[in-house]
Amino acid sequence: MTELRDRTRARESGRRQRRRRNLLIGLGVGFLILLALGLLAGKLLSSGLNAKDSMSAAMAQMDSVTAAVTAGDPAAADAALGVMETELTAASTEVDDAAWRTVDWLPVVGDNIDAVRAAASTGRSLIADLARPAMPLVLGGLKPVNGAFDVEALRQLATLVEEAGPAVAEHAQALAEVDRSKLLGPVEDGIAKLDGVMATVSPILEDGGGFLSVLPAALGADGPRDYLLMFQGNSEARSLGGNPAVFLQIHVEGGAISIAGYANSSDFHSDRPKPIIDLDPEAVAIYGDKIARWTPDVTMPADFPTSVAIVRAFWAESFGTQVDGVLSVDPVALSYILGATGPITLTSGDTLSAENAASLLLNEVYFRYEDPVAQNAFFADASGRVFTALTGGTGSPLALVGALQRAAGEGRILYLPGDAEEAALIDGTRVSGSMPVDNADGTVIGVFANDNTGSKKSYYLDMSIDLSSTRCEVPDAATYSGSVTLTSTLTVEEAARLPYYITGPYYAPTDISTYMVLYGPVGGQLEEVLVDGVPAPILGQGVHLGRPAVKVEVLNSPLSSHVVDFTFSSPDASATAPSVWHTPMTRETPVKVQDTCG
Repeated sequence: MTELRDRTRARESGRRQRRRRNLLIGLGVGFLILLALGLLAGKLLSSGLNAKDSMSAAMAQMDSVTAAVTAGDPAAADAALGVMETELTAASTEVDDAAWRTVDWLPVVGDNIDAVRAAASTGRSLIADLARPAMPLVLGGLKPVNGAFDVEALRQLATLVEEAGPAVAEHAQALAEVDRSKLLGPVEDGIAKLDGVMATVSPILEDGGGFLSVLPAALGADGPRDYLLMFQGNSEARSLGGNPAVFLQIHVEGGAISIAGYANSSDFHSDRPKPIIDLDPEAVAIYGDKIARWTPDVTMPADFPTSVAIVRAFWAESFGTQVDGVLSVDPVALSYILGATGPITLTSGDTLSAENAASLLLNEVYFRYEDPVAQNAFFADASGRVFTALTGGTGSPLALVGALQRAAGEGRILYLPGDAEEAALIDGTRVSGSMPVDNADGTVIGVFANDNTGSKKSYYLDMSIDLSSTRCEVPDAATYSGSVTLTSTLTVEEAARLPYYITGPYYAPTDISTYMVLYGPVGGQLEEVLVDGVPAPILGQGVHLGRPAVKVEVLNSPLSSHVVDFTFSSPDASATAPSVWHTPMTRETPVKVQDTCG
């Protein structure tokens, strides 16, 4: 019995010793694991801070690059790019460490690591493949000296963009796929800055150097050219922008640009009994033949090539010269350009700036000058001085490119070259002013406003547009439904103070009559059009530009809003995502497109 108790006690003692030993071993292993995790966490924390600091330091150099480009200092720009490249490389090295790869599967952590990797990769590609080799070409080609551009530098820049585009685009795609909602503050800030850079660069890369490739010839590298520059006033709305009151003839030769002539609307023979050229009957059914009898109405058709053909005929009749291309801009586009060049001083003593260009040129001038001759002289002086600032190399070329891109995207800059190759490059794009001939690359819906008041009161109108489609639910019979809201900001008190030249002779000073012209998809059909929920009287209807088109009137009283609802159908089963082309108004036109595909 005693012997049994002794053996039992021995076994229990052995188990206790083994448990203590296992516990000690477990504690030791646990301690080692905690120590390792602590060391890993410490390394990751230190590495993460280093990556964040490197990204911040890299993005901080953007201001230095911009300042150097603005100052025309390629050495300073290259130095700033060098610092950016070094810091981006450091950030990339930190997050590519093996320690990070052990935890990059974790939620949030992995998203931020991937974001830093994508940003560093994109930034380094931008610098090495594009920015550094392009910098001297940008400064030499896009910044004119004494009114002339370096056309050879522009040729080299086009080649570089064409070659570098695919490499940069590949890195940019990875950046675009980053989920911004999961980023931490410092990482999100860095990505946002890089997004801003890509927003400027991407349109140039997507063009692939195409437009740049024809720019030297357009600037007279292969022989002199003459262009007609037309200014549209949005205060009297037309489909393409506004009443074209001022024209400049621009001469280019070997990159040098000069003003060769000037005219205003009174220099042409308007109010003629017959159109100056034969017109498309489809256009006449919507707009009437006055589009080729009066120069103020040449921009009514929602097709810039049509307007250009009419303008060329008026110009040739009045001045006996032909032009190689026609360019159109509006005062809002000029305000964007002034944001890049800086303010300019006019002969009147006024300072024209990005902040006041639209209001001064579209409204205030009519309060100041009752005589149309004085008004046109003011417009001519403003346009000429903006042109001089542009050709004199004032401001940052990168900022100027951004301003021109913004204006072109809003339909505020339109261009039709005489050269067929150049025209093909921009065919169907917004800058061409001609809606696509099919729905293959996008189903474009047109919403265009034309003043019917004979006044400058479109300045007081705001427009917003909503559009939706059922193309994915019923592709063989899709509908495109939209609502256009026209709102008058004019008050009764303001209307009482308006000068005659703004109010016009046909309507009460408080009222604004607008003809809305709506275009459906190519090959489509109009289903209905309503104004404030009631079937609208149709003032013109037909097929124009291969699209169903309809014209209705909207009459605004002070501080009123009216809604035009429309529906078009389309049998095109291959139709792509819808978008809206619309008249560029004085202020921004919000556009909301709802597409259920994907």
